[in-house]
Amino acid sequence: MAGTNGFQETSRDSSPAVTPERISYVGTGNGWSGGRTEWSIDRSGRGSYRTTVRIEAEGQFNAGPEGFARIRAILQPLEALRELPCEGAVTDQGTGALSWQRGDRTSSLRFDFGCNFRQPDAARTWLGRASDMVREWALAKGSRG
Repeated sequence: MAGTNGFQETSRDSSPAVTPERISYVGTGNGWSGGRTEWSIDRSGRGSYRTTVRIEAEGQFNAGPEGFARIRAILQPLEALRELPCEGAVTDQGTGALSWQRGDRTSSLRFDFGCNFRQPDAARTWLGRASDMVREWALAKGSRG
């Protein structure tokens, strides 16, 4: 069924209203540069970040429950989505998956960065904002923890 902005919504059994225990992302760079980026944050605000796309960097952080709430708020419009509509794609671009873990259930949203999305690319913008925030926390001096 079509949701707001034409995105496909998941069925209610994935319960986006229930706070996830963990939010994570795993993605690859484009076919030319390769590499991989992974990050996660749990409800307590503890998380990690690692990338080998363009540069190699990694770190752990504790942003507290408030940090988790900030990441969740940025990504919340994506929690109920099953897929991002795509009309044609450039095949040598990166891909990724954003996931929400609730107990033994995990719901994921796949990104194909070569897609020509039908609507403004808000999903990519939201993912970028969350990823930038996690990277800043992980790479800040003294943030190990």
